[in-house]
Amino acid sequence: MRVLVALLTLLVVACTPSPDAEPSVLGTQDQSLTFWPPEAGRGVTIDAKITSTNSIFEFVDNSLDLGGGVTVNSLTVLDGWSAVVNLSVDPAATLGGRDGYLETRGGSFTMSDALTIIDDTFVLAPSRAKIGEHLQVELIGTNTKWTSGKTWAGFGDGVEVTAVDVLSETYMIADVTVEPDAVPGLRDVYVENGNDLSTQYDAFQVDRVGISAVFDPPEVKQGQALTFSIVGKDTHFGKDTAIRFFQYGDEKQDIVIDSITVLDSENLSGRMTVSNAALLGTRDIIVTTGTEGVFMEDATTVIDGDLDLSNVVISRWFYVARGIDNASGDIYESVRVGVIFYLPLDPACPPDPEAVCTDGVDNDEDDYTDCYDSDCSSDPSCAGGPMPYDANGVWRTYTTGGSADCPDPETLSAGDRVWLESDCNIVTLQKNVDGSSGMIYYTKDDVSLSDYCFDQMYALHTEGDPNGIPEEIVEDAQPTVPADFEMLEPGWYGNFTHNRAEDLVYTWTPAETYPDAIFGTQISGQLVSPEGAQGYAGSLPWDDGEHTYTPGELSQLKDGNASFTAFSYIEGPPVGFTFSTIQTKSDSVVQVSGTVILE
Repeated sequence: MRVLVALLTLLVVACTPSPDAEPSVLGTQDQSLTFWPPEAGRGVTIDAKITSTNSIFEFVDNSLDLGGGVTVNSLTVLDGWSAVVNLSVDPAATLGGRDGYLETRGGSFTMSDALTIIDDTFVLAPSRAKIGEHLQVELIGTNTKWTSGKTWAGFGDGVEVTAVDVLSETYMIADVTVEPDAVPGLRDVYVENGNDLSTQYDAFQVDRVGISAVFDPPEVKQGQALTFSIVGKDTHFGKDTAIRFFQYGDEKQDIVIDSITVLDSENLSGRMTVSNAALLGTRDIIVTTGTEGVFMEDATTVIDGDLDLSNVVISRWFYVARGIDNASGDIYESVRVGVIFYLPLDPACPPDPEAVCTDGVDNDEDDYTDCYDSDCSSDPSCAGGPMPYDANGVWRTYTTGGSADCPDPETLSAGDRVWLESDCNIVTLQKNVDGSSGMIYYTKDDVSLSDYCFDQMYALHTEGDPNGIPEEIVEDAQPTVPADFEMLEPGWYGNFTHNRAEDLVYTWTPAETYPDAIFGTQISGQLVSPEGAQGYAGSLPWDDGEHTYTPGELSQLKDGNASFTAFSYIEGPPVGFTFSTIQTKSDSVVQVSGTVILE
């Protein structure tokens, strides 16, 4: 009988499963011990576990020493093979690996490199979630140096991090989604900050309990406005419920929620509008209430909408850009021509533009205010620059931003080619399709100055596509400037340097711009006030071949490198297709750019 008991004991020991994680195995003379987790940060208190391959523990007379700076608060034996330890690391503890010295009635054991003390660590709140749940998790760091744009967090298999908002060097919030097929259990959580990687072992728990929801309808069409409903299980829908759409992990703004009506904690309905340019394919949906929510994978599918040509827009360009090489003075020239036919976004994007461009308030809360918001780019208060004619001034350059994450408008085919036709020449543009976005556009690859006839008004002639734009001729679609021009003195190259306290006289061959077109110049650099802001001294001189920038204007620019630009500009009338309600203008520019050093 004793032999049978001994054999059964050996089988139990031999079949004892190893821990799910893969900690370092620490050898001794007659068996191995594991200490988990293998790391701890300065200034923290953690629970650890010691596991032995043989029965060495008894419920009394056990001790552990991990060296100076680590205090063992308690050691609790679970059984003969395992014990849990609560320990505190001093904020000034020496960094690096250290051995653990374990004393039990079973003997004295050394665990080599049992624990590594690291400088930075963090804790999570909350530290668990249900299957299918979406929530915000706070990460509170100790001795961390987290940086917005460089720091990211990972929560292990089946848990997706959709966003990280770093609010300080020691505090950030992660948007976390537990996927419906996530395996319950503990996850290691890591924070990657540049080249630095910090890990909290077994820090996040995925519960076996799940929450779920179903979205109806399962299919929506581009350009469609419709009602929807969501039925949840164990959800907590409330007044502050919001709905977000994702595709391949990226949040999309091409479906707009117009209204939400919460019926109870597990039922809601509403209305939404699908953009006419919404990307085709499935959408994941996250419904959030407060800091928690529910994730629905492949909740609905966007399908192709009906083609509506009544709002087709014609975008076209034809211009000449010349640069003066600073070393040699040689002129390098680029001529660009193209046409795109597209449907404007419906609903418009962004849905909440900057309301007032002069009130000093970020009205649409996109982190860009007034003239720094691209919504204000056409507002007269943000235009700046001189007004005709023969007038100079100094203006600040507003770097616009704040553009929303909008879908690309749907572009349309007008056949294999379109033509710009004038009394001077015909420019043939070939159809191109962007492989990544599917955008259709028409260009001429080998276009040169010989294609750009001056003082012309080109008609746009489409070949026609039965599945897109039909054949049509749009008169007066694209102008060109009245005449070519050339900059004479100074040369604007060879590190040309000018004293800001002196007049800067420049000359050119007249471009014959007035009264139908405009000739302008500007010297761009940094402004003296406000310090460091970008700006320019600008002029719209009479097109008579000579003009002057004065010391009063140049002194408002800081010394150093600057750029000079001269341009001839003309704008054509608004035109459009006969079957479209939208008309647009097109302009054309011939531009010359060089350099100047201000001192």
